[in-house]
Amino acid sequence: MLPSAQRFFILAFMTAAAGLLSAGPASVFAQAAAPEASRGAPQDWSHKHLLYPNPDTRDEAARKGTLAFEQWKEKNKDPRHAAQVARKGRFVQATEHSPFSPEQRKWAQRFHRGPPPAAGQDTYRDWSNVLGGAAGVGKANVFPAKFGADFATADCTGDFVAYTTTSPGATSSGAPASQTGSFSQDFTGGTTRTVTITHTGSPPLVLSSNNTTTNSGFTFAQGGSIAATATNLANAINRNGGTAGVTATSAGALVTLTAITTGATGANTTLASSTGRFTWTANTLAGGSGTAGQPTIVAFNRLYKTTCETASTPLPATFWSYNTGNGAIADSSPVLSLDGAQVAFVQRTAGVASLVLLKWSNTVSVGTVGAPTTPTNTTLAGYRACTAPCMTVIALSGSPDNSNSSPYYVYGDDILFVGDDNGSLHKFTGVFGGTPAEVTAAGWPVAVSPGNILSSPVYDFGSGKVFVGSTAGAATGGRLHAVNSDGTFVSSGQLATASSSGVRDAPIVDSTAQRVYAFVATDVSGTTAGICTTSPCAAVYQFPTAFAGSSTGTKVQVGRGSVSTTGRFLYAGTFDDAYYNSPTPASPAGHLYVCGNQANTARRPTLWQIPIGGNAMSNAVLGPTLVSANADCSAITEVMNNGNDYIYASVTASGNDTGCTGACIYMFNLTGLTWGTVAVATAGFVATGGTSGIIIDNISSTTGASQIYYSTLGNGTTGNAVQASQAALQ
Repeated sequence: MLPSAQRFFILAFMTAAAGLLSAGPASVFAQAAAPEASRGAPQDWSHKHLLYPNPDTRDEAARKGTLAFEQWKEKNKDPRHAAQVARKGRFVQATEHSPFSPEQRKWAQRFHRGPPPAAGQDTYRDWSNVLGGAAGVGKANVFPAKFGADFATADCTGDFVAYTTTSPGATSSGAPASQTGSFSQDFTGGTTRTVTITHTGSPPLVLSSNNTTTNSGFTFAQGGSIAATATNLANAINRNGGTAGVTATSAGALVTLTAITTGATGANTTLASSTGRFTWTANTLAGGSGTAGQPTIVAFNRLYKTTCETASTPLPATFWSYNTGNGAIADSSPVLSLDGAQVAFVQRTAGVASLVLLKWSNTVSVGTVGAPTTPTNTTLAGYRACTAPCMTVIALSGSPDNSNSSPYYVYGDDILFVGDDNGSLHKFTGVFGGTPAEVTAAGWPVAVSPGNILSSPVYDFGSGKVFVGSTAGAATGGRLHAVNSDGTFVSSGQLATASSSGVRDAPIVDSTAQRVYAFVATDVSGTTAGICTTSPCAAVYQFPTAFAGSSTGTKVQVGRGSVSTTGRFLYAGTFDDAYYNSPTPASPAGHLYVCGNQANTARRPTLWQIPIGGNAMSNAVLGPTLVSANADCSAITEVMNNGNDYIYASVTASGNDTGCTGACIYMFNLTGLTWGTVAVATAGFVATGGTSGIIIDNISSTTGASQIYYSTLGNGTTGNAVQASQAALQ
């Protein structure tokens, strides 16, 4: 891995050698217009942690000359940069002569569409799907990974979202549980009749029919005969059965419901009907034997309701489902190759963490959520040429565990970084394009904080450094660390108390402004009037990327912290659109939103707004408290779409804002919102146990294509993968 300055020098030298530096503007623009190699648009947990505010578009970079354009192309190999370029070009930058930017108009003409629709057209929840046959569940601050051809279009076949399941992998064996229901009369007239299927831990699946010919979504048509209505009901179950982990068939008046997996799991699914015209033989599934199948990682396609749904096809559909190790637990966020054909994630077996590199297939040994397949396990040397589905599993050097650190992939260099639970940062090369190997020389793995759990790392292209946080159990913990390519590193001063969770979440790095933000649930000293009146406090620290050893940066507090506990976390906040599109990105202005606590009461999730001006933080401004009693809060995710700036956060219990009580996910539309304690959520939705990390889908003019994805934590039961609309959380 070359430092960025060296890379830029080499690029300039090579360009000069080719005789291009002497070319005039016409040559530069010709290069800008040349098509790039085919690439995709993967999105993962790291997109919110590495920022390029107000980046140059392709045309803007080309106008600055050949060297600037070569530098831009180097950065744009990273889909995190490309996503922010797309965000700016398509939906932000207007001119004094037009409400839409030139890039917006080009994009609309390319797809023969008009300008983006107004907010509110995309107002429905699309789907939820169980995360396995056994006990698949989400995990706090673990994100799914989404792949699409670009950041604007919706493809029913090629777009997919991958979830790790936080549950031991298991091979399906035996027979599934089932149950029958029968029609004694056809459904006629205008009376609404419902059939309900509820899987423990999942939202109820309620299918309804009245005097209609509609067979879509949760509605099934009265078919004109008992047999036709039974077929329509079975199709409706199959369209939506992933919510409850069931499929259905029909024969005459009978509808047979079957679990998606084997094992004696029937009591987990309850059945009801609002009418005597259709009755279930019993109110649960029955029978079943053997072992339920459980994938460690599963992917879904056919994601978009308005363009992918048919009368009988599941929405979503299982794209592929793999058990990458019996008893192995994959509970970190996955990352994708640029073309989406490979996945990297960490799994743990008997206290030893391994990096898994996986080539998937959607045509060979695909598997299902309830009956995953096992990819061929090959050697490191054999992985590059292996035939999908195949994988290679690399135990982290020293055989440590890893309960917290997700892998970070550097697209331009084919390098991956990941931390472990003993304070070491690991580096892998040849990940998606060469022969995979861990670097175990020249200072690697780097023992940045011995004895402490590390956060997920973030690599900054601008400084050439990897930034990673550490928990606070051992003496060197509770700090932010900056690691150089040669394995040398610098550590900040102590930011969190020794008995706290320390810097548990990955820092946010602004590569343009060269600033790093670290988040702690329990800081080391001091209070702020009206913000945190009883120490310790939850706090956000800001550092320059070139911070000196033992420095503590600048700090802004966001409510009371958690006293003497390692199980309470302050997850990373998110910046608003004003920051992302600051006119002076090297010295940006805008706001950082964080889910902290009330000023006097710990564990009462409360939103705070931290003003940023001239690349510096000001005191936080108190926003709404999301709960009525103690609970935990997720990280916050943001997207700007259709002229609206949305943020999303969830709580594990006691939610009391708009649209939901209890364990909920909330959306706030910042556009036009007056910030303060009386600000209310624009929408809310039930999320059993709270949510995992929340990832953003497309910024699209196609109705139904702009979504968010997360998984539910289950609250002691199974969890679901969920898609909901950005605009209305429905």
